[in-house]
Amino acid sequence: METRNHAASRPRQAERRRNQALRQHFDTAQSLLTPLLGNPDQHSGAAFYKAMTQLQATFPDMSGNEIEALVAAVVRSVQTRSGGR
Repeated sequence: METRNHAASRPRQAERRRNQALRQHFDTAQSLLTPLLGNPDQHSGAAFYKAMTQLQATFPDMSGNEIEALVAAVVRSVQTRSGGR
């Protein structure tokens, strides 16, 4: 069993994610997009377009690539939650 002091003495792994700003917006994006993307069986081009449009309106300062990354992260989260379809 690892003690608190031993765990604190381990070197921290370098953060592998490049865009930390997206991480702070994930929870908001997930709550906005879950109604649109909550059922993996109903994912279509129209659902993804609506999701991207909604995020662009919510976060107008984000680039298209960042919006796509957030949509993809929410989709992965929904698919994982629903059993990895």
